[in-house]
Formats: sequence, structure tokens, C-alpha cells
Amino acid sequence: MISLSRRGVKIGIGLVVLLASVGIVLFSQAEMAQETVAPIAWPAVPTAMPMASGGVSGAPAIEQRSAGYSTGGMPVEQATGDATAVDRLIIKTASLALEVPDVAAAERALRQRVEALGGFVVSVQTYGTGAEQRSTVVLRVPVERFEALLSDIEGLAHKVLQRSVSGDDVTEEYVDLESRLRNLEATNTRLLDLLARAQTVEEALKVNQALTDIQGQIEWTKGRMQYLEQSAAMSTITVELVPVPPPTPIVDEDGWQPLEVARIALRRLIELGQNLANVVIVLLVWTPVWLPVVLLGFWAWRRVGRRSTAA
Repeated sequence: MISLSRRGVKIGIGLVVLLASVGIVLFSQAEMAQETVAPIAWPAVPTAMPMASGGVSGAPAIEQRSAGYSTGGMPVEQATGDATAVDRLIIKTASLALEVPDVAAAERALRQRVEALGGFVVSVQTYGTGAEQRSTVVLRVPVERFEALLSDIEGLAHKVLQRSVSGDDVTEEYVDLESRLRNLEATNTRLLDLLARAQTVEEALKVNQALTDIQGQIEWTKGRMQYLEQSAAMSTITVELVPVPPPTPIVDEDGWQPLEVARIALRRLIELGQNLANVVIVLLVWTPVWLPVVLLGFWAWRRVGRRSTAA
């Protein structure tokens, strides 16, 4: 019995030592895993940023911004703790077609009014001259002055031919970009730390390549966010200016016109006389051809007639 109890004690001590050794090995492996860099599948960096019609051409300027801050003065959706405040980010656009008494004067008035409201003229296209002149003007104005400018533009019109106002809600895209930017910046920070601790040139090159990809995505994301902010902060209005059509005459110009009818009849009579004269001239020229044939036919007819009479 004593030998059995001693053997059990030895077995128990052996198990304790074995478990302690396994624990030490697992803890060491966990510490080493924290110092290694797992391969990351970086998303592809977009090559171009989509631009809205009438927007700012080229890539927008990039600036450092904090989450929830809008450079264009437009609030965006942001989360603070458990509470979430929602303010929509909407890109407003409008299109108007107006009849105006003087296209050139209306165009000048548009320029003055949009500049007074803090906006600017993007482009002007003019067609025709004088009373037939037509213009298409593209304007950008701060969103808070959007409705005021629309009212002023309609006040210039003799008649509003067409009016279209729309809004593109980009809040969801903007919030997604914010989340993506935070993740990219966190990854960028970790990669910088790994680059500082790189032991070999090969490790440094790999980390530097990953940094280049991440920084390219960060720049594109910031540029897209700034573009959305600027587009929402400055609304676009396209105005087509056409002249007022002249008044309808009392007597339709295409109505009955006796003098014109007499002129046409005389012209056709002259044409008929010319055609008859042409026929006579052709017959005279071709006399050596047709006259012998006619005479021969007449002689044959007379001869046959005489024989019939004699019989």
C-alpha cells in the first residue's frame, strides 16, 4: 500500500510538471505571434475619382480632417458613444429653361446675381446672334442660397419653359468613407511601427510596399470625401436662355397672296412658250430626217388612193 501511494504521488508530480511545461511553451508562442506580421490582402487602389457633372475638375485638394468634420460647412452623419446624430449630406442640382426678352441682358444679370450670393459661373455656351441668340449658363452657389437664386432666376423669365430640381443623398457613401479612412489610418500606423522594427532589408521593403498601397488608398479616400463635401456645399444650377418668339402677324405670311399667284402663273406661261419654241427649233433642225419620210408616206397614200378610185 505504501509503495502504491508513493507511485501515485510521483505520477501526480509528473503531471503537474508536464502541464506547467505545456503552459510555458504556449505562452512563448503567443508572445512570438504578436511580433510577426501576417500577410494582408490590400484592396485595390482606385485609379480615378468619379466627378459629378459641373463639379470641380481634377483631383480635389487633400487635407487632414477628423471624423465628423466637414470642410464644406455641411454636417455629416457621425457616431459618438451610443448616441448617433444623423444630418444628411445632399448634393442639390437644378435645371431651368427660360424665355427672356433679351438673352445677353439676362446672362449679365445672372452673373451679377450669382456673384452677389457668393457663387460663381462655371461655364457659358452661346449660340446664334442678335434676336436668335441662345445661351446655356452653368452656375455654382452655396447650398444655403440655392432656393434664393432659383427664385431670382425665375424672376428674369418672361416664361418658364422647364424647371427641374433634384438632390443626390450621399450620406451613406460619406459615412462608409469615414469608416474606411479610420481603418486605413490605423493600419498605416501599425505598418509604420513595423517598419521601424524591421530587422532586414527584405522585411523593410515588404512593409514599405504595403505602406505605399495604404497611403494611396488614404489619399483617394480623403479626396473623395472632400469632393462630396464641396459638391454638397456648392449646388449646381444649369440655366438655358432662349429669346421670346416674335408676335404672330395679323395676316399669315404663308396665307393667300394674289401677287405671288400672278407671278407664278406668268412664270409658267413663259416656260410653256419657251418649251414650244424649243420644239419648233428641234423640228426645223431635224427637217432633213423627217421631211423625206413624211413626203414618201404622203406619196404612197395618194397612189393607193388613186388605184382604189380607178377600180
